[in-house]
Amino acid sequence: MPRLNLRRGIQPLPDCRLIVGLGNPGPDYSRNRHNAGLRAAQEVARLLSLPQPTRARHYRFAQASTPHGNVAVALPRTFMNQSGNAVQALLDQYRANPSQLILLVDELDLAPGRIRIRPSGSHAGQNGMKSIRSRIGELDFPRIRIGVGRPQLDGKPSHHPDDVAAWLLSDPSPADARLIHEAEQRAAQAVVHMLQHGVESAMNTFNQPPTAAAPAPQEEPGP
Repeated sequence: MPRLNLRRGIQPLPDCRLIVGLGNPGPDYSRNRHNAGLRAAQEVARLLSLPQPTRARHYRFAQASTPHGNVAVALPRTFMNQSGNAVQALLDQYRANPSQLILLVDELDLAPGRIRIRPSGSHAGQNGMKSIRSRIGELDFPRIRIGVGRPQLDGKPSHHPDDVAAWLLSDPSPADARLIHEAEQRAAQAVVHMLQHGVESAMNTFNQPPTAAAPAPQEEPGP
């Protein structure tokens, strides 16, 4: 597979779990609902004490050996509907299989504050996941969906593309922003739990309302 030139001579660590947070690049989008996955991935990097990210052509990434194995967190520099380009480049760079991915992504049909973990599945209409599927094929890897809610029109959920696009590319209300931020933190904790205990344990622990969810285990100190 082709290898990309990275700045500072950084070489990919072998057998990495690749954590990818979907969103749109740049400060104009940083607080949007659509960037929930990207923000959660940044929280994963913080929990695992990864170094500052390095820039590659299609993504920024940080990697390290952790108590849970080699891990890389990638933040695509592509727009959401071109996420497949970033994920394909990441897989090429690490000579990795899609099964090594863990994806963090926003979800319209989950209320703010909820997360849902699945071991695999369809793109469910999410544009970033559509793009990934078009590049790498079946989405046979875990994903954590972060609830951002669905726009309402006349008191009813709207599925109109214009309403949905405007909703995702806008900042939530302060109340929803707090709930989404808490969900992003729980999603990051779920990634660490998954690295330690596997996807099934993470599903059992985190796929329930926040008030009923068991507390996530604390990150273990390094050697």
